Amino acid sequence: MSGIILGIDPGSQITGFCVLRPGKHQNLRDFRVLDAGIIRPRRTLSHSERLGQIHEAIHQLTCQFQPSVCVIEKGYTGINHNSALRLGETRGAIIAAVQRERTPVVESTPTEVKKTVTGNGHASKEDISLSLKCLIGFDRGGLPFDVTDAVAIALSYGMKVGITERIERLNLNPRAEASPKIY
Repeated sequence: MSGIILGIDPGSQITGFCVLRPGKHQNLRDFRVLDAGIIRPRRTLSHSERLGQIHEAIHQLTCQFQPSVCVIEKGYTGINHNSALRLGETRGAIIAAVQRERTPVVESTPTEVKKTVTGNGHASKEDISLSLKCLIGFDRGGLPFDVTDAVAIALSYGMKVGITERIERLNLNPRAEASPKIY
């Protein structure tokens, strides 16, 4: 897989982001976090003003890093309709921001991301953080878990695409990784 992955954990209060570059060999240790952090608009702003700030920040990241794909977490709505609506609006602002640069958008569910990164689809935020530290050496420091969520979203996509590409190469060239020869 070539190209930079922009991973986003959307939220109207805090949006986590990660800019991840896969390595040449697609080993886990080859993945490099180029940038990661949060977008936290002031709470005193109206919801629409916060959406505007999130939109602009994501657009700036897209322009700066020119990702080949943006992976955004699908929203979990629960039973709070107001929260679901706000999350949908936030996701829309983010998708519109990356689409301004014609960056393709892919969605992942929280369960898919957790399962891929930790092996457990119901992993805690602490488990995800620890797993990222072990897998790629990413330490969130004092940043909120929204950052590790964004890193996990990007890494999960990169891992899946890397595995798919390896399988496709093997299917195209069945002798590429033949069984070892005994002499």
